[in-house]
Amino acid sequence: MGVKFLSGFRGIDNAKQQLRRSTHLGSDLTSGGTVLSPSQGFDPQAVFVYLNGALLQEGGTAPGDYTITNNSTITFNSAVSGTDDIEVVSYNFVNPTLPHTMIEKDHTVTTAEANRHNTSVTGASFDHTTNVLSKTGGFTSSAVDDVINVTASPTANSLAVGRYRIKTKTNNDSVVLQSIDNADLSFTATGTSNIDFTNVFSLQVQNLTFQNRALVFYQGLLLVENTDFFKDVQTITFAASVNITDSSQIAVRHFGSFVFPTSSEIGNNGIVIQDDISQILITNNDVGASNISSTFKIVVTARHQTETTDSYRATEIVVRAEKNDASQCYIHRVWDVGNIGAEMQVLDSGNYSSYTSVTDGKLGVAVHADANNWFVYLVNRSGDPIVAGFKASAITG
Repeated sequence: MGVKFLSGFRGIDNAKQQLRRSTHLGSDLTSGGTVLSPSQGFDPQAVFVYLNGALLQEGGTAPGDYTITNNSTITFNSAVSGTDDIEVVSYNFVNPTLPHTMIEKDHTVTTAEANRHNTSVTGASFDHTTNVLSKTGGFTSSAVDDVINVTASPTANSLAVGRYRIKTKTNNDSVVLQSIDNADLSFTATGTSNIDFTNVFSLQVQNLTFQNRALVFYQGLLLVENTDFFKDVQTITFAASVNITDSSQIAVRHFGSFVFPTSSEIGNNGIVIQDDISQILITNNDVGASNISSTFKIVVTARHQTETTDSYRATEIVVRAEKNDASQCYIHRVWDVGNIGAEMQVLDSGNYSSYTSVTDGKLGVAVHADANNWFVYLVNRSGDPIVAGFKASAITG
């Protein structure tokens, strides 16, 4: 066939990556051009099917394009032309360094999302004491959890250029911002009528971390990370240059997650937290988008980032979390050791609002909730940057 490696997977790397890959012409299919039996069996948990270079979506009805049977048969919903190029790529999970599954996220763009994407606002103001960004009529199309990309902010120590998430929407003229990873902001200067930003489409992807390998497809075409899209913790944000249109299809496939859907454990490591900053460890979205309340135990460890410093802290706690009711969120400390501060401070029952809720000089774990989510935070007020890890288990879901 004239076209090779439509997916971008190069044959020379297949053995190293433990990939199974086969290419076919439409004329290879049977049953009127609808049934394909690839030359190599595939793992149905992690299979990619490409038609003329575009990723297809699994499903027996629209927007799905095909169904799979066991590990050997692909049935297309519509007949394939005899001259079409088909490529089937699957991860072969015999490699212990790979995860045991692939996380999939499919999304159909709504009219509102398409209309908001790549719309610009100029001359906004930022109040660093409240993290409020304001501009008359600047947030008419915005909602909680939407993402903006600040493109100009000339005031030193004020809101920096970059991506931010809307934490709360006061009205069409003002919103409260937080970091793209749902952390509190810590700027020290106010910017007045000199901040420009662009509304951009973002997609929250369960269990996505910085360590993951994410493949993002728009209308079946593979996009380029840091050019077409940007990856943050549990978020894919599309560049303004990508023409997001109504009813277009987006597919995200990612590997290396710290969560396996068949297990009851969630964890991560190598989390760097600067002084006077909080970082979300786990939310209800990690347990499941429909989760309202959950109980689990979590072990948290941390050390000062400077490797020559022997300061550390480790603790095990039991958490009961419920979204939309911070007063019903509880933490009970099981054990606690280390020499960063006198103890790992715990905050619950609605007593956490920001990193300042934790006593200066300590580390803290807090559970909090708003109308949409519950959160478990690790807060650093130790005076130095820390590197942390955690593992949550026995999750009730």
